[in-house]
Amino acid sequence: MKPLWTQDEAIAFECARECINDMMAICSSEIADEEKQEHPNQEKIAMLEARRFELAMERRKLTLKDKKQIATVRKEYGTWIRNYRSQN
Repeated sequence: MKPLWTQDEAIAFECARECINDMMAICSSEIADEEKQEHPNQEKIAMLEARRFELAMERRKLTLKDKKQIATVRKEYGTWIRNYRSQN
């Protein structure tokens, strides 16, 4: 019986999900930082919360069959995360 997916496909899928998780964590961290301010910017907080929700929906919809989306997430979010981490 042929497997439904390869090990490489499974790894790519999990990497993409972890990129999304990391993006969500960054949003949460930025929300917490903003909330610590003497005068938190509620618009910024709302924007970050909306982005975090969008990321959660993107993660929920991602499937092993979405090879193009998996590659896009890994490339774009991976680059963004590396740049963010190098600056913070």
